[in-house]
Amino acid sequence: MRKETVEQKVYHLIKNAIMKRQIAPGNQLFENAIAEKVNASRTPIRSAITKLESEGLVNIVPNKGAFIVQPTIEEMIQAFEMRKALEEMAVQKGFSNLGENEITQLHQYVEEMRKAYKDREIAMYQEKNNAFHLLIAKASGNSYLINFMAEILNQITIYMVLYDVFNGDDEEEKDILEHEEMITYIENEEKKEFQLLLFRHLDSSLRKLEQDKLNYQSLTTLF
Repeated sequence: MRKETVEQKVYHLIKNAIMKRQIAPGNQLFENAIAEKVNASRTPIRSAITKLESEGLVNIVPNKGAFIVQPTIEEMIQAFEMRKALEEMAVQKGFSNLGENEITQLHQYVEEMRKAYKDREIAMYQEKNNAFHLLIAKASGNSYLINFMAEILNQITIYMVLYDVFNGDDEEEKDILEHEEMITYIENEEKKEFQLLLFRHLDSSLRKLEQDKLNYQSLTTLF
């Protein structure tokens, strides 16, 4: 195997395991064990882990090793605070630029979210949810806003996947209905109503995430 191929293989193996919740938050990644499993040196393994760190999936602690990210509730709150600030700017700068083409695309994202919900595909659900919100930022035409929004959406997606908020209750149905309501506000050019709903939507997502993290922690204490 070429070095690049080993890096890609390890990167995808670990990332898929994290996104499918096959490795619990806080678990350590042992380079020697991974190298032995894929029959490679530690150099490409280390490179793959570094890439995962850059994406917010892994924390590398000096003199200790690499660990699957295990965010605190305070870190989650901070992420949502930043997202709300970026979302508010996106609405202020991009709302009036949303036309028929964007509205059609938003409807498509919602339908894809609904299908992912029915198929219990959390990663796909979050991907389309992110695309929905990122489209509004893109309408602003501000490249910095778009990049920062994409980054914070990706980080929050990791939190969502790690703590399995996709648990089959009515929250996902409500989430989809709220996205449809947002589109209606866009169609009617009701920016204030859109922003109020958006903030309630984000606050609800954060509360759900906080509760699921607490539930996850309480379960782990049983073992």
